[in-house]
Amino acid sequence: MKKVNWLIERNIFDADEQFLEKLQSQGYKWKETSYLKFHSSDANQYFPEHECVLFRGTLNLGRNILRTSWIPGAYMDEKNLRCSTYYTYFGQYLLNNKYFFISLGELIRRREEILEYFSSDGDLFIRPDSNMKSFRAGVFNLKVLNTIEFLGSELKRDETTFVLVSSKKPITKEWRFFVYKNQIITGSLYLVGEERIDETIKGGYLESYLSDVLKVVKWYPESLYTVDICESEEELYVLELGSFSCSGEYGCDLSLIIEAGAKAALEDYEAVND
Repeated sequence: MKKVNWLIERNIFDADEQFLEKLQSQGYKWKETSYLKFHSSDANQYFPEHECVLFRGTLNLGRNILRTSWIPGAYMDEKNLRCSTYYTYFGQYLLNNKYFFISLGELIRRREEILEYFSSDGDLFIRPDSNMKSFRAGVFNLKVLNTIEFLGSELKRDETTFVLVSSKKPITKEWRFFVYKNQIITGSLYLVGEERIDETIKGGYLESYLSDVLKVVKWYPESLYTVDICESEEELYVLELGSFSCSGEYGCDLSLIIEAGAKAALEDYEAVND
């Protein structure tokens, strides 16, 4: 049986060494690379063209991997992982379930209207529509950043950048789950307040909550992806979706991530090569 080849961008995720140890113990071949070393035109220096290869690393390098002939290459569907795509399906379950999609320039022009809508004295949650992390999401005060020069300088983006805007909400805990289609693979707690805590989740009310959501939504961005959920005012919400290839594992079960990655990658490879 054909096995998946793995391409690993080193020193990106905390479980870097442990992940490679799991690959070795399970008999997988892998190569290591870095963003500056990798060029899609020279991909055959790592693996032959049209091979079954699965990448783990940063979003920027993942974008280059998708320019190769490898199948699947990387699981990071940029279109489907935009908020403006998946919010359509997950809307009722989202922490930010009342929101605007708007350019930064229009956000400044309409700031008083938007602040009034959210009953805000200035603070708004702003994140890029894109999952490519063009700036760090967070709470920004539009009474202080009240011109596109100020806001654009703070975010290091221009006035055409498309963003999601919502009200400021408290978050007490955050968890990450790796998902195959609509089936949970493994999950981990990773944040309690501002404290990083990695703790594997096995069953229980968190998995039940996410399973129920996925059964109703049914849509998924691609075969493998991540779902972050959070607790706010003692309620659970979907926080965001992310890329399988480019999301940190925290305390998730690495063996289960590898197993699911290989399964999905081989399915995609065989679908193309039948």
